[in-house]
Amino acid sequence: MRQSSRMLSVIMTLGLLLVGQSFQVNPIHLGRSSNLHPSPQSNSRIRKHSQLNVLPTLDFSSAFSMIDAFYKTQPYEAAFVTCGVKASAADLLAQSRESKGDELSESDKIEVERNFAFILYGGLYQGCAQYYIFNIIFPFLFGNENDVASVAVKVAFDMLVVSPLLCLPIAYLTKSAIYGESWLDGLNKYKYDLTEKNLLLKYWSIWIPTQTLTFSVIPEHLRIAFIALVSFFWLIILSTIASADIESEEADAAKMKA
Repeated sequence: MRQSSRMLSVIMTLGLLLVGQSFQVNPIHLGRSSNLHPSPQSNSRIRKHSQLNVLPTLDFSSAFSMIDAFYKTQPYEAAFVTCGVKASAADLLAQSRESKGDELSESDKIEVERNFAFILYGGLYQGCAQYYIFNIIFPFLFGNENDVASVAVKVAFDMLVVSPLLCLPIAYLTKSAIYGESWLDGLNKYKYDLTEKNLLLKYWSIWIPTQTLTFSVIPEHLRIAFIALVSFFWLIILSTIASADIESEEADAAKMKA
């Protein structure tokens, strides 16, 4: 809650600075006034203008242009950084949820090696590999058109082939490796979630509309960044569902023992 308040304060401050700069008084225009002896009100406005000029200039357009150029000219580096940071943040959130109630400090609760593994998984597969899949292989197979038929084919191929046969299995195998389980444990967990927890239906409910936007209106060089943004919230949803399932199983086990 405190972090949200701080973020809101920062956003409001930036907004006020932008509004203030948009209404700055131009001294050149004041100098052209027919009044040779400015009034006290004019002098007050000039002093305020000088004070506003002391504030740092917020050139968001230049910053966005630099970011846009980075994604265009260095797509694999941008994909790795974006998805690596996203995976790290998602894992830190998951670790903080898992360690609730522990008496250890926050720094002691964080598993650095696990977080580093998520960074590598996010950067290498979700970033670089998916950039190659969606921006190199897909255009080669289906073209670059974004009409309704072309988008539908790309989304269908992603949902029916890439996701169930590549994306989701890699995620489960990576998770099993990070948690010290065998690859067979990972595949069995994936099979169980497919057949018992309607994993694909939950997946499609989020990613069919997302990928429809990805292949229709999102610029090619920003696709991975857009997917990473949605993926972060998807991981939160999955984590919540998994936590609810675990609590339900523990409650059922307690009832059986009682």
